[in-house]
Amino acid sequence: MIRNRMLPHGCLVLSVALGGVPAPPPTGRAPARRVWVLRSPEQSAGTPFVGVIGDSTGSQLAFALAPELGRRDIAVAIATVGGCQPTDLMFTYQSPVYFQSHRRCGEDAREAQRELVARYAPKVVVWSDVMEWSDIKDGDRTVPAGREEWRRLVFAAWDRLLARLTGASVVLVLPTWWAGWPPGYPAAFPVDRQRELFRSWAARHTGRVSVVDPAPLICPDGAPCPQAVGGVRLRTDSVHYTPEGARRVVAEVLRGSAALRDLRGPAFTRPGRTR
Repeated sequence: MIRNRMLPHGCLVLSVALGGVPAPPPTGRAPARRVWVLRSPEQSAGTPFVGVIGDSTGSQLAFALAPELGRRDIAVAIATVGGCQPTDLMFTYQSPVYFQSHRRCGEDAREAQRELVARYAPKVVVWSDVMEWSDIKDGDRTVPAGREEWRRLVFAAWDRLLARLTGASVVLVLPTWWAGWPPGYPAAFPVDRQRELFRSWAARHTGRVSVVDPAPLICPDGAPCPQAVGGVRLRTDSVHYTPEGARRVVAEVLRGSAALRDLRGPAFTRPGRTR
């Protein structure tokens, strides 16, 4: 059962029965300053929030995460922007057409994150995106992906993102190789190098940032990745998850994050105990 309602400040709340998961929002770019909230009608007024940031892969994980956390009286607030990175940089995406239609990505992501923190003060934020690989527009200049200046700009943007989250623990879901594409894709900055860069940055923030790697589940033999593993389809295309794929990644996120494992809402009752 799903009940939708709009709050006065414009945030859509999806009240989700724990037995099912609704379809995710459209994967196109979300309007600026919109946060999706997933919670069960049975959850308490004081339930804590877990935030989700990133692109539409983050949205897919959020909808798989909500029923699992709802059992512990935790709600999920989604500040993703479909088709966009969560940083405030201006990437070119190596495509003039895509760039023109996604020029506001950095601004939209920044505003969504500010609203996430201001309204929901998440204890933990899950970060998933596959967009950190292209050249950067820096004023009138273009900084080629992978160069030392590019790396410095990316690290600085990730630091700003972490500062916007004001103390929340961050669970960083590493990107995995794109299904059906060779190991060196995308050519501007391949997935292997993306994963290395994310790990390097996370190592600078070990007190707040933990890393979860879904590759052993989604792409156990490395690139080129299949869409199906063990006869079960886990991806719908190169990067997006099927419901089962998202469920498996979320299970790994919950296993791999101490911050999420230990989080409980005030109405949580352990099986076999009374409140």
